[in-house]
Amino acid sequence: MSGKREGEDRSMETGDALPAERPGPAPESGAAAPQGPAARPSHGRISVAEIFAAASEVELEELYNYWNRNQGSQLPRETAEVRRALQAFVADDAHVGARVLSLGRRLNQVLGLLLEAPHFQLSFAELSCHKQLAYLSHYDLEAALAQLARRALVAESKDRRVKSFGARLLVVPEEIADALLRQQRAKRRGVFDVLTLRGHLDRLYDDPARARRSAPTRVREMYKMYSAEAAAVARIERLEAPLRGLVEKAILQFGGILPRSLFERMETELGAWNGARWSQKLEESLLGTVERLELSPYGIHHNEEALLVFNEVALAWLKRVAVPGDPDRPHRESALSVDLVSNISRFMGFLLEHNVRFTVRGEIFKTTEKRILQELIPNPGRELSREAVLDFIYDFTRFARLIESTGERTFAMSGEGRVWEQKNLEEKLTALLEFAIEEKAVAGDFYHQVRLRRIFLRLLKRIEAGTWYDLMYLPFLARNTYLSSLDQLAVDEYFASRNQGGQYAPMEDPQRLAWNLAKWVRSRMYLLGLVDLGYDASDRPVALRLTKVGARLLGAVDGAPQLSPSIGSLIVTPDFEVVLFPTGDDAELVHELDRFAVRERQGETLHFRLNEKSVQRALSEGMYLSRILATLRGQSRTPVPQNVLYSVRDWGSRAGLMLLDERGVLRCDDEATIKRFQQDAGAKQYIREVLDDKRLQLKMRYTTKRTQALLRDLGYLVEAEG
Repeated sequence: MSGKREGEDRSMETGDALPAERPGPAPESGAAAPQGPAARPSHGRISVAEIFAAASEVELEELYNYWNRNQGSQLPRETAEVRRALQAFVADDAHVGARVLSLGRRLNQVLGLLLEAPHFQLSFAELSCHKQLAYLSHYDLEAALAQLARRALVAESKDRRVKSFGARLLVVPEEIADALLRQQRAKRRGVFDVLTLRGHLDRLYDDPARARRSAPTRVREMYKMYSAEAAAVARIERLEAPLRGLVEKAILQFGGILPRSLFERMETELGAWNGARWSQKLEESLLGTVERLELSPYGIHHNEEALLVFNEVALAWLKRVAVPGDPDRPHRESALSVDLVSNISRFMGFLLEHNVRFTVRGEIFKTTEKRILQELIPNPGRELSREAVLDFIYDFTRFARLIESTGERTFAMSGEGRVWEQKNLEEKLTALLEFAIEEKAVAGDFYHQVRLRRIFLRLLKRIEAGTWYDLMYLPFLARNTYLSSLDQLAVDEYFASRNQGGQYAPMEDPQRLAWNLAKWVRSRMYLLGLVDLGYDASDRPVALRLTKVGARLLGAVDGAPQLSPSIGSLIVTPDFEVVLFPTGDDAELVHELDRFAVRERQGETLHFRLNEKSVQRALSEGMYLSRILATLRGQSRTPVPQNVLYSVRDWGSRAGLMLLDERGVLRCDDEATIKRFQQDAGAKQYIREVLDDKRLQLKMRYTTKRTQALLRDLGYLVEAEG
């Protein structure tokens, strides 16, 4: 029964605004409901007292048998006593939750949909059309509602305005609905209540010690009002000066969680730690609290008093300061674009051209590593060394089975490797990102970090591509979202067995959770080219921005590729130089050029060089000659020089390129290659007859595309002619 209502509780996770409704105080109990066509009529709701009052003696007996705690006790003689007993049973939240839990899947589904609806009301037509109940027939739904009605869990509304249209309005009695919602919130209680404004309000206005509890709708409206960005920021600004400075520092430097041990090492105007006074001030302002936060059962090293700023408030304040203005732009910017994907192609090309041997442990020899490093694009940035980039490439290619070991203890490209080279840039980045998310080599507890990384990615696609944000903005939000969900994710159950052994000690505190996540962003998201990094004058990383490639990969709205320019982005010179004039969204084109040309230098323009080795390497990795020529012709501002086109074709022929037409005629200008093909035992089964020194007629048992793939698996560069 969690559904939409819990989704609204966790709307802070992605930084989304709450559903658009006019904020303001809700009417107190007994006040007139707002009028208007959009408002649900308050007299459409119903209480259990009304149901019990209208029930016959037979119906009361059935209700008593269902709700009675002591199944062996006798039914009271007086009808009034039966009704009072039923009221007492329904007033016990735990008892209500237990009885509803015993209903079974079908009845709980129907009841859950009603609980998610405004005022716990839905018409019969809305229920019958709901996709979650599509498997129920009209008769089954009627039977389910009848069973719920006999247990006083559902009743038909007395709203005349609905009945005047001939519709049936089903409603959950207020006391039952409130009890079930309190039970749901009780399951989330713990860290959620301490760290979030929503949890604090639920705990505050659901306290049995209060003279009158507030209805869930009232609490929800209050939450919308107080969690609004402008309202949260205004409440911080109204704090007294010393405490306000501490709250701001706690948000900006620690993400809203300031442990006492860290405070005592800081220099502030507040003097000694005064948790009781600060807690009173912060709770009165609905900004946060000061409590002892025990996270060791969740595998996190923290068991001390801390100043806690509610997640929603921290989000509002970070939004105000996390987007640097022009004076705060990074001193230096660093971007890797598609260098990693291009380096993977270079690495696999090196394996094709050389017999790369590996040690008994499965590692590449150091002397060979140095030779491979010379082939990679020499721009790993400040976050990673070239050796670290090569280690990542090696781990990924082995994990994805793009390369395989031979009996001679050397590496060779696998069938998956040839398929990899045919994939587009987005498909390659998706595979790399999944590998990076699940990677254990980066610092931090893997159990926590892999969940933090996925939350971070959900938050990352919400920011504006191309805009600089504070480096710790999203890591802090991801950490806060994760901590507030610890109970819901049942993290303590995972660590329970490990803690019982007495041999496990938590490795990360709340601050290190965010720092290690930021380290992963700097070493992996930056390496993949999904974010750019900004540095201050001291070369410290201080900002990040989502690239257009990253926005497109994550499904961000503004990540759609731009329209192709009316003129090309390339100029190809007769001396085989290819100059790329950047347009701001050239990742795909750079990826293509890196596959068949050598990148020479990079500045305001990118310079590539075509040569025989680079073209033949691209063909051996699975790229087609037609694709190389189409890229040069389609993207060039001026006609491609004829000597360049002729040389590229000639280099392909000398590499052993074979062309297959629709009639099954295989042509190759290199006589040595076609003679080797005729003598190959695996290829002989496809040959029908020899036409001449350069042409063969094949047996076309399959389509041209399938035949081409089969011959490529035998190690021949076959391309469909067309």
